[in-house]
Amino acid sequence: MKAQGLSDQEILGVVQPLAEHTENAWNEKNYQEFIRYLIDEHPDQVFPESEFNRQLEESYDALGKHTLADLIHIHRNPDHVIVLWNVNFEHREEPGLLIYGFKEHKGNVLIEGCSYHA
Repeated sequence: MKAQGLSDQEILGVVQPLAEHTENAWNEKNYQEFIRYLIDEHPDQVFPESEFNRQLEESYDALGKHTLADLIHIHRNPDHVIVLWNVNFEHREEPGLLIYGFKEHKGNVLIEGCSYHA
């Protein structure tokens, strides 16, 4: 993603809907929708359904649903951006940190990785 020259709002206009879709898919425990915007350039990069289910089992009951909260920072690299948000959890008062990487792939901006830290 060529972020040079784009404002924060222009970048967020492209990437925030992708992150919100992915977080909503997590909340709905829907693997197919969760991976919809993930880059799958190589077979070894595919996020496996077994890992999705493992992570749900490990943390969903404790944290509940995820909701994007305040933007912390947008880090621009020559070919991708990393966006950090606070993330609110349904079952916990303290927010966590949500990190998404976005990159242009075959003409579309897609998610190259995401993680949260509670």
